[in-house]
Amino acid sequence: MAACDMKKQQHQQEQDLFSSPAQPSPIQEGFMQKFRLYQTLSKFYMIGRDKSRTYWRVLKIDRTEPSELHMREDSTTYTERECSDLLRRIHEGNRSTGGLKFVTTCYGIVGFIKFLGPYYMLLITKRRQIGAICGHTVYAITKSEMIPLPNAATRSKIVNFRSENRFVFFMFGGSFFDMNVVYGPSL
Repeated sequence: MAACDMKKQQHQQEQDLFSSPAQPSPIQEGFMQKFRLYQTLSKFYMIGRDKSRTYWRVLKIDRTEPSELHMREDSTTYTERECSDLLRRIHEGNRSTGGLKFVTTCYGIVGFIKFLGPYYMLLITKRRQIGAICGHTVYAITKSEMIPLPNAATRSKIVNFRSENRFVFFMFGGSFFDMNVVYGPSL
C-alpha cells in the first residue's frame, strides 16, 4: 500500500510541475510607458521604460532596406544605468558615421505604413488623459508623427519620390488622428 501511495504522490508532483503556471517575469508585471527614439545611419533604437523607471527595453529597427521592415526586440531587460551604457556604446561604435542621435520622445508606436516606397513609423508624440476604465488610464492622442525608416542617403534613391510625397500629404495633410475619436491603451 505504501508503494501505491508513493506512486500517487510522485504522479501528483509531476502533475503540479507541469500544470503550475510559470512565474511571470518582472516585465510582465508592468508595461512600457514612455519611449525615446534614437537613430544611427543604419538603425533606429526605440528605448522604452516602465512607469517606475525600473525596467528598460530596446527595439532595434533596420534602416538600410527601404522596402523591407526588419526589427528585433532585444530580449534583455535593462536597468537605467545599463541602458545608458548601451546607448553610449552604440554611439561610440557608430561615431565614424555620425554616432547615435536623439530623434524624439513618444508614448507609443501606432504602427508602420508603406505607400509606394519605404516604410514609415507612426508615433504618438502627445497625449492627454481623458478618463479611466477599471483602473487603467485612457488617453486621447493629440499629436502624432510619421518618421521615414530609411536614412537620407537611401531615401534619395527612391524612384517614385513625387508620388510618394503626394500619398504622404494626403495621409498627413492635417493631423493623422481625428481628435474627436478616443484611443485607449493596448494592454
